[in-house]
Amino acid sequence: MGVHWTDLIIVAFIALLIFGPKRLPEIGSAMGRTYREFRKSLGEISELTTNDPGASDPVPPSAALTRDTEPAGTNRTTASPRA
Repeated sequence: MGVHWTDLIIVAFIALLIFGPKRLPEIGSAMGRTYREFRKSLGEISELTTNDPGASDPVPPSAALTRDTEPAGTNRTTASPRA
């Protein structure tokens, strides 16, 4: 299974009949630009996902805590600044 050269000739002939000899080069170059931009975008996405090793590492729960948070059940008593 695949694309044979006879299939390509048939598709090219039908495209020539539909679009005509004047518009066919314009359509071909537009399709080439679109394909090139698509491949470029896929490469950039692939590069972002492979070059960012920290993005896939989950944040440990201890790193998510800040200095002001304390475990549940502790009684925090501080002097009031107005006292």
